[in-house]
Amino acid sequence: MEKTKESKLIYSGRILNLIKDRVELPSGRESTREVVIHRGSVAIIPFDEKTDTIFFVKQYRYPFKKEMIEIPAGTLEEGEDPFEAANRELSEEIGFFSKDLKKLKSIASSPGFLNEVLHIFLAKNLVVKKKEKDFDENIQIIKVKRKEIKNFLLKEDIVDGKTLAAFLLWEFFDNGEKIF
Repeated sequence: MEKTKESKLIYSGRILNLIKDRVELPSGRESTREVVIHRGSVAIIPFDEKTDTIFFVKQYRYPFKKEMIEIPAGTLEEGEDPFEAANRELSEEIGFFSKDLKKLKSIASSPGFLNEVLHIFLAKNLVVKKKEKDFDENIQIIKVKRKEIKNFLLKEDIVDGKTLAAFLLWEFFDNGEKIF
């Protein structure tokens, strides 16, 4: 187990902090660890059983300088319950609320340098509930029929890790339900 010898806050921002730690390794040698501290996030597969449709969002992602297609997702507010955050994000991004929100799994996004825990949900029994989008989000909603989902996810431009992980989790961990 590594032992923290010194911890220094390098950057404090709106959604993340960056720390640089000096650690002692089990061998007794010292090394440096840079860690992004994040409140956690949610990602949701919104599935309308009545129309057999899954909702995606298309939005500009600054780090990649292009639009990307993803499932609705967002950062937890300070102290926010992930179930509440999931419905908040659904409402803000696609204008729905889920009466049947099932947590599929919580995953570590990139544990080598980031402490974010991503809570992945399946949302069914959707009802209209629009909430104002965040001021800095410009989102286009994309609807895909469930029978087309496999081909849709295999497209080269679908590269978002949380989206791909969410569908694999739904396929393998949702009571054996076959989705594609």
